[in-house]
Amino acid sequence: MLRNTLITAALFTLALTSNGAGPAAASGRQDPRTIPSVAPPTDSISEPGEELREEFHQTYSLSPTGRVSLENINGGAQIKVWDRAAVQVDAVKKAYRRDRLAEARIEVNATEENIRIKTEYPDETQNFRSGEGRYDNPATVEYTLTVPRKAVLESIELVNGSIEIEGVEGNVKASSINGPVTARGLMGEAKLSTINGPLEGTFTQLDESKPIALTSVNGSVTLIIPSNANASVRASTVHGGISSDFGIQVRHGEYVGQSMEGQIGTGGPRIKLGNVNGSIRVNHAQDGLPVSPAASLQTEAQRVTVGDVQVDVDNLNQEAAQAVRVRVDSQRIAREAQRQVDQAMREAQREVEQAQREMVREQIRTKHINRTSKDTGIASGVGSGVGVGVGAGSRFTSQETKSFTVGASPRVTINTFDGKVTVRGWDKSEVSYTATKHANDEETLKQISIQSQQQGQTISINAVEEEEDGSVDFEVYVPRQSGLHVSSGDGALNLEGVSGEITLRSGDGPIQVSNGGGQLQVNTGDGRIQIIKFEGQVDARTGDGEIALDGNFNSLSARTGDGTISLTVPAGSSFTIETNAPDEINNEGFVVAEDIAPSRRVKRWRIGNGGKLFILNTGEGRILLRPRQ
Repeated sequence: MLRNTLITAALFTLALTSNGAGPAAASGRQDPRTIPSVAPPTDSISEPGEELREEFHQTYSLSPTGRVSLENINGGAQIKVWDRAAVQVDAVKKAYRRDRLAEARIEVNATEENIRIKTEYPDETQNFRSGEGRYDNPATVEYTLTVPRKAVLESIELVNGSIEIEGVEGNVKASSINGPVTARGLMGEAKLSTINGPLEGTFTQLDESKPIALTSVNGSVTLIIPSNANASVRASTVHGGISSDFGIQVRHGEYVGQSMEGQIGTGGPRIKLGNVNGSIRVNHAQDGLPVSPAASLQTEAQRVTVGDVQVDVDNLNQEAAQAVRVRVDSQRIAREAQRQVDQAMREAQREVEQAQREMVREQIRTKHINRTSKDTGIASGVGSGVGVGVGAGSRFTSQETKSFTVGASPRVTINTFDGKVTVRGWDKSEVSYTATKHANDEETLKQISIQSQQQGQTISINAVEEEEDGSVDFEVYVPRQSGLHVSSGDGALNLEGVSGEITLRSGDGPIQVSNGGGQLQVNTGDGRIQIIKFEGQVDARTGDGEIALDGNFNSLSARTGDGTISLTVPAGSSFTIETNAPDEINNEGFVVAEDIAPSRRVKRWRIGNGGKLFILNTGEGRILLRPRQ
């Protein structure tokens, strides 16, 4: 499934690159000017005509924090800032035939809060050819946008063309299928991606409430952050190296790929970096500031990779290139390619994680069988009473408890290679844990250790076992205002009564959070996510499980491959939902109206009077909206 999905995505990508690398064109609705220019140097035999140009220049009012969207099939985009409450749109389109120049149009839909710009083409073949055939090519367009300094780049989407962003302080989301992406001087939340091309993101400051994601398939990824930054970083590649100026340890996969997970300084915004065929570099700026210390948070379970994945990726480009033989309409390619790429990434992530879990389980099972075959099949264990267990299914357990005196808002990291973790908030200025170790024999039990330490307000608690044959359950009590980073290789995670900056990750287990608040990120491979009575910001992701959300949310993002997403909020609430679900929202009592979406791939629904944006994405599931009575 992984192989077929990735190849399908690559087919569309290669179709784009094989059709040529020129940008697509636009015709302005306001005051366009057609200007003949000198034809570019060419090795063609004949010169049917000069290259034609048409320019578009228009300025639209936009609030200082308004939203900006751009869609373009062929052509680059340069985005810069000014201190005016307006967007200036400058575009130049080019073609060798006047009819091809005229058939492409720039469409602008603008309000005081939102401007959407896109290039429209007729529904016919838009292939690019070289040599003499280039005179039949469709028009191409290059955009230059000047936006308010604190504007939000909600969706900058290109197919063939580079993206350059300079100095935008609001949130940024930008992607190109074939072309480099460069963004400098960023200060907000950022999601940057490219399929074929290098990617570079430079940040002048980091905000712990603003996550960052940079991804590429074929091309290097470079992140540059201030030397004294505080952040939580996670990076992975399939074919490519990882390096860091901050000295975070890099793990090499058993078969392919590298990975890195660590904390820079005291931790801060979540930074996620991914690449398939290319390197990842995390550099500090040349700003003369002291470099923040860093620590690795990665567990051994994250090193496991799968040989089958390597075969698929190694043969991907060759098989895709052999299969691409048809000419496809460019506009249809743009929509379908992005959909396929998104699906490929979801499928790849789910299947790699599932394969990793299966490999670990098989290793554990094999070792247990081998050990059992050498024994008599009888084992005994002593606890608070005395009992005798017969057969390979017996388990040995032991417990240890430890406490740390802390202030009102400590930062606590808890890791177990396998096992359940329960964290509860209490009113003591103390972090206390009980670790219960489980194993099938005494020797394995002895090899499991709990490593815990305190550095000021930072507490780390880690379960370690070289072979990872057993498991460790944690029950932890922390002050109600605490920062948390909790992970388990394969167990359930439960959190109750804690508010702060919280990250919960499980390889395959369910996650439940109740009666808390702050900034919450939860991630599980396939498990169910349930969030009850939460106040604040939430980012919830699962491969295929159901997501149930109940609370008062400032910001909300929920993603699942196939599960249902249910959202329960106070009756009479007003907000906007953006979703990729093709069907309408299942609504139980709210006033819902369709709103303007930033692209054709998503829909937006205005709930009540609209307002803050909630993103709910599900591949095959439903969206349920319920009022809390």
